[in-house]
Amino acid sequence: MKPLFTFLLLFVFVSCQSVSSTKSQQKSGSIQESPEFIEGLYINTKTIRDKKRWSLLFQVMKDAGMNTAVVDMQPYPPTPEQVAEAKALGIYMVARVVNFEGGLLEKTPNANLVTSIQKSIRKACELGFPEIQLDYIRYADGGTNFSMSYEKRYESILGIIKDHKEKTKDSCPSDTKWSADIFGRVPFIENDIIGQKVEPFSEELNGLYPMLYPSHFYGLTKRVSDPYGTIKDGLDLTVKRAKQGTKAIAWVQGFKMMVGPSKLSYIDYIKVQMQGARDSAGHGFIVWNAGNEYLETMNAYEKYKKEPTPNSTKVSKNEE
Repeated sequence: MKPLFTFLLLFVFVSCQSVSSTKSQQKSGSIQESPEFIEGLYINTKTIRDKKRWSLLFQVMKDAGMNTAVVDMQPYPPTPEQVAEAKALGIYMVARVVNFEGGLLEKTPNANLVTSIQKSIRKACELGFPEIQLDYIRYADGGTNFSMSYEKRYESILGIIKDHKEKTKDSCPSDTKWSADIFGRVPFIENDIIGQKVEPFSEELNGLYPMLYPSHFYGLTKRVSDPYGTIKDGLDLTVKRAKQGTKAIAWVQGFKMMVGPSKLSYIDYIKVQMQGARDSAGHGFIVWNAGNEYLETMNAYEKYKKEPTPNSTKVSKNEE
């Protein structure tokens, strides 16, 4: 691994740096399979549109030892050259496709919106993304004006997922992996009005990404103040409840909201979340920072790679 100051230089001197060409690109088959344990970052539209920043961020990830990127597909997907560049660096590429921003407000989605979503899915498959991650695949968290049982909500959301898979067969290979982001509270509770539940979701999807940001467990003091335990417990419960072989990858918090109750520095706050994922029965983590400001995250990742986990007991992984 390169020294930490290299990370800083790559970001500070963004206008002066470039990465090597992708002519020595790896065969795509070598990175079509999900890594055994995912360690990666979220990549937003701003980074996609700034090709120099894209190149540098992926080089930083490779140099640090990260293996995965979750990449926005809307409104501006990456170019074929950008995807090839990332794959050449050995990065597993996951396409994030937003479905219903804020959640569905009606029983069924608008047909034109569904068509648009499926267009983005097709584009991701045509670009060579081996995994499609469905985000906001749920009902709104309150505020809906219709009556619908939990079971009907699960059936409805699963029906949309099945429709996506069926309608995009013309572009998506049969071995495409399908995953979804779920609310962080979903692994901890039996039923949820948003129409997400671990058990039925795992029957239809290859992977689940619970959004386990400690800051978002409003009113639950232990969850907010214990970032390590919140990530570990959330992944353990997801694996326990999911169909055997379902991947469980945590979204971890790479932003400063409600860090104070943990009594940790921001860098250590991110680090212990990574350690919680490593000590769990799950399959990795992706760091979320909406602005892609990852200097502290890379500091945290370096510490995570060097330090033993708080839990010295080795936990076996749920194998596919």
